[in-house]
Amino acid sequence: MRNRNFPSVIRKMNLPSRKSLATASLFFSLFLFQSTKSYCLEKTPISQTPDDYINYPSNFQVEGGVNLFIYGDYLYWIAQEDSLYYSHTGLGSGTAAFPPDGNISFEGHLKKVKPGWDSGTRIGLGLNFPKAGYDLVAYWTWFSTDASNSVSNHNGTIFSIWTHPDNTSTSADTFAKGKWDLDINLFDLEWGRSSWFGGHFSLRPFFGLRGLLLEQDLKNKYAYNTSPATFGRLHSESDFHGAGLRAGADARFAMGYGFSIYGLASGSLLYGKFDCDFRLKENQFTIAHSKDRFWRGVSSLQLALGLGWDTHFAKDRLHIEFHAGWEQNQWFSVNQMNHFIQEIGKGIFFKENSNLSLQGLVAGSRFDF
Repeated sequence: MRNRNFPSVIRKMNLPSRKSLATASLFFSLFLFQSTKSYCLEKTPISQTPDDYINYPSNFQVEGGVNLFIYGDYLYWIAQEDSLYYSHTGLGSGTAAFPPDGNISFEGHLKKVKPGWDSGTRIGLGLNFPKAGYDLVAYWTWFSTDASNSVSNHNGTIFSIWTHPDNTSTSADTFAKGKWDLDINLFDLEWGRSSWFGGHFSLRPFFGLRGLLLEQDLKNKYAYNTSPATFGRLHSESDFHGAGLRAGADARFAMGYGFSIYGLASGSLLYGKFDCDFRLKENQFTIAHSKDRFWRGVSSLQLALGLGWDTHFAKDRLHIEFHAGWEQNQWFSVNQMNHFIQEIGKGIFFKENSNLSLQGLVAGSRFDF
């Protein structure tokens, strides 16, 4: 039987109004949306981390500029390399007794080419990406040095280390001189991003490409103790032309008033061609010419530490930075020079395998516009 009082019954049940039902539906929809969002975030791969988790950019930026910067360093470095000995002094008044009688039969000093301090330069051009914090920089580094040392028999009997007269009449010299030349051209292309870690520490990891043109020569001269006098001239090379990858990071700790401490560490892996020819003359005649060309990998390590200062001016449209510090570069196994240990006729041959070290002061500046 139909209940004619149905509306009144509904009213007596105190059911929610349409407005209350709409409000409840809205809250329920928001709950479902939030639950779904949380689930999706949990399933998001690490490689797709949200942007708000990325550290804020710390690269130098200017207002309304073209986001370019130029960079320049003055280098005051000294180069050091193993195996640059050219003679040995000191037979003196020793004994050649056999069996030994307790007296020293050979006592003297090794004579080595000792390079001094020389100047170099590094210049660069870079592009900033202010919003993302990335930068792209190209550098060119040039350094050149040469050194020579000599000794005569006034310092005692001299023995050649890199060559001997091509006969058995003598193994001694009356004069010896060593001269070493080094030229380096280094090309770097970097892609990096600077980020703040806390309020004072900035870190910029980077990677890129590197090209190296390294040329070095050792030219020794000897006056052999022969009759008639014989003069020997040796020319040994170890040139490397190659390219490869480079990666590292530079850090900056801001101390206030524009001052900061900076540091840099990087390594490179290169592959290229060595040219290690060897030539030997006696008087005006060439008595030996050995050609040695081969491909090989070379690695290097770079470290730097120093103090910097920077500031903005012209209503933050321009920025300038100055820095000074110490830098160390180690090139492994780049000395591959060849030479004969005794007379060429004996065929006793030796190849060097030593490292090159470049270190010294760096002072420069950077201008952003």
